[in-house]
Amino acid sequence: MKRACIVHDWVNLVLVPIIGLMTIAGLSGQLDPSHVTHAFLAYVLGDFVWVALQPEAVPSLPTVILAHHVVTFVLLCVPLRHPHLHWYTCVDGLVELNTFFLIARRQWHSRAARKLFSWLYWSSFLTMRMVLYPLMVPIFLREMRAVEKAAWWETLACVGSQVILCGFNVVLLALSITNWRKRRTGDDRKHAAASPQGKAAYLPASHGGITATGLKRRGTDTGASLTLEARSA
Repeated sequence: MKRACIVHDWVNLVLVPIIGLMTIAGLSGQLDPSHVTHAFLAYVLGDFVWVALQPEAVPSLPTVILAHHVVTFVLLCVPLRHPHLHWYTCVDGLVELNTFFLIARRQWHSRAARKLFSWLYWSSFLTMRMVLYPLMVPIFLREMRAVEKAAWWETLACVGSQVILCGFNVVLLALSITNWRKRRTGDDRKHAAASPQGKAAYLPASHGGITATGLKRRGTDTGASLTLEARSA
């Protein structure tokens, strides 16, 4: 992994939990949800600039991540015009806990830590990204329709952004499954190569070809000699 990506990950391992804890505090009434919205906006804007200037700071698909940040920024701007929606920033922001588990699994290399964070990642992924986010679409639509004099484009920005984020989560799910399969295939090959049978299977094909050819020729020569001796007798 590139140094830029490692640095970016460790910075996020500090900032993302702060955002996550702020969302929990906002939901529980311990913090004004508007503070969560402003902190989230600052984080998204800062990370957008970082990735735009240094694409290698993320493991892959920097363009997709930048597009995700733009959509998130648009969604976060809605509560600025309609303050009663700040609370929903905290609801959507819970997903940052899942982001933390993903980065932690990537950076902590001990087997126990990876196993723990992998379990936390998948359990929070399914509940937050695949259940909570789609449920928020009709809720946002209802809330925007209840707002007096809300422009159509505001409703579109709010609901449309949430739908796009749901689509991004589906893409992330597909990528996660693909990466998991690659890791499984790599582990299987390592185990196969480490076993005696695996070592034999990984011998260069040329050795087997030469040996087989040599045996075949030797057998042919022996057969010819026996035939000649029998005829002479």
